[in-house]
Order: sequence, then structure tokens, then C-alpha cells
Amino acid sequence: MIPRIYFPRTAEPGESLELPADQSHYLRNVLRLKAGDAATLFDGRGFEYSAVITGLGGRKAHMRVTTKNRIPVEPAPKITLAQALPKGTKLEWIIQKATEMGATGILPFTSARSIPKIQESKIEQKLIRWRKIAAEAAEQCGRSDVPEIPGILPFERILGRAAAGSLKVIFWEAESERSLRQILGENAFGVKEVFAVVGPEGGFAPAEIDRARAAGFVTASLGGRVLRVDTAALAVLAILQYTLGGLTEPKETESKT
Repeated sequence: MIPRIYFPRTAEPGESLELPADQSHYLRNVLRLKAGDAATLFDGRGFEYSAVITGLGGRKAHMRVTTKNRIPVEPAPKITLAQALPKGTKLEWIIQKATEMGATGILPFTSARSIPKIQESKIEQKLIRWRKIAAEAAEQCGRSDVPEIPGILPFERILGRAAAGSLKVIFWEAESERSLRQILGENAFGVKEVFAVVGPEGGFAPAEIDRARAAGFVTASLGGRVLRVDTAALAVLAILQYTLGGLTEPKETESKT
């Protein structure tokens, strides 16, 4: 299998590229590739590039682009997952799986009952790691884009990030009347964008639910079982993708040499 590598800028056939040290290490020491071997690059902007390794000396990998392929835009739905900061390293797993499940954006946030408190000085380091996890997951699963992870926001600012016209849903363990299936209803295939909010281990405070409703969010239940935060996030994405038709057949690429 030809490896896929995230390279976040455009390139042209015949161009020589230099990959950073971590990707060079991956190609040389993990995949055991050498000069002359092939790899696929993708820029997250809709293009993939067939390339040949021309050198793996030192801390850099050198590659030459042979073809440029436009990747069709991912079909609807566009799903943003807003996830309250969970304990430990659970968010890393959520980011990995949310990327595989097609989330177009992942927005970590703090809420009244969030347990983790990340020091201001360590936020940028966390974001770099989370974005790297998302890029590696996109490489692995064949995505042509990488989910946006803009930063860690407070709950109140998360509510304002939902696009106009999107279906805005907040999942609440105390909701007993409306399931996600009922909210989507019979016109599920008409929904083009969803902004889904999943809370922390301790759930949302009532005042937060009130603010969300005032901002146009509807509360939804995931059923009678109490799910772990990481399970809930994956269940939300799986249900949305299946119901809204996001789990589609593979698409052909359009080659441009």
C-alpha cells in the first residue's frame, strides 16, 4: 500500500519538495522506504499528489511530484463536533476517531463541570499535538482534508460558532422526550450542516442548557444508557453520518498531470 502524507501546501508536477524531520523519520524508520519508492501527498485543500522519494538523508525527506490529482469535495453533511474537555488523554482518541468519521471541525471547550484545567502556557503545545493526531488520522483513512481544531474556547463562545442555517444539537442526559432520530425526522437528507455539542463527564449545568436553548440549540438524548464521553462522541458522529447519507461509496479522483 502506498503511504499517504499530509503536506499542507500546493505543489505542481515536477516540483521537488522537502518534508520535515518527523515525516522523514516515519518514511525511513517506520515504513522502511528508500529512494525511488512512491508516496501520496495531500494538501488538505482538495488535491493529492503522486510523488517519488528522491532522498532520505539526514533529518529531511526529499520528494519529486509526478502527478497532481483534484479530489472531489466531500459530500454533505458537514458536521462540527464541539467536545467538552474530558479527563486524561480521551480527547486524543476522540480527535482520531472523529477525523475517521468525517467531522469537518473539532472544537474543544471548557464548561462549568469540566474537570481538566489546562495551563495557558501549555495550550499551544496541546493544539499542536491534537492537530498532528488529526492529520495522521486523515492520512490513514484516506481523507482529502483535515478537520479544523481552532483552539480551546469557553462554552459561551462555542454556542456562537454554529453556522447560520445549521442544525444545532446539544446532547443532554436529562433529555427524555427527543432522540437525535426524532430531531432529524423524515427530512434528514435535507440537512447539510450539523453543529453537535457533547458535554463533559459531569454533564451540563442547567444554566448552560438554558443558554444553549436561547441560542437556538435543541436538546437531544442518545438513549437510556449513560455513555462515556468518548463513546458518546463517536455514537453521535456515526448516527449523523449514517442518517444523513455521509457514509458513501468511494469517489474517483480527477488526474491533472
